Amino acid sequence: MLTLRMRLGRAVRRLRKVAGYSQESFADQCGVHRTYMGAVERGQTNISLDNIERIARGLHLTAAQLLAEADGGVERSTL
Repeated sequence: MLTLRMRLGRAVRRLRKVAGYSQESFADQCGVHRTYMGAVERGQTNISLDNIERIARGLHLTAAQLLAEADGGVERSTL
């Protein structure tokens, strides 16, 4: 089972590529280091809300939209 960190990283990578950014140029656009962006995309770092917001802005999304993208493939159970 993929963790939210891993799903978020995959969503960021997919959306970054669709937007036409290299990882390095996207990291620069977001104001983070390229190695940090790589760790985010691999789901290796516990990303802060501030950085989620930075990345979302770089993709022209809200933080909520970015998190929804990450959660989109998850089956939801009914209560």
